[in-house]
Amino acid sequence: MITVLFMLPQVSPVTWQSFDYAPVAVLVVLGFAATWWLASARHWFLDPDHGRTLSRETARAGAPDPSDP
Repeated sequence: MITVLFMLPQVSPVTWQSFDYAPVAVLVVLGFAATWWLASARHWFLDPDHGRTLSRETARAGAPDPSDP
């Protein structure tokens, strides 16, 4: 909420001299984050019932504990 309030224009009417670039910067960061998530990160975080997750957990259950001598 406070971020939205700080991004509101400070003067009216808004001119190029009084334009606040914070909303533009926020949109750039959100756009980059959304693109990165769509391209790559959504494949890292799987549903616990997903087949790859279940097979990985099954393999871990059968593997020896790394702290065992």
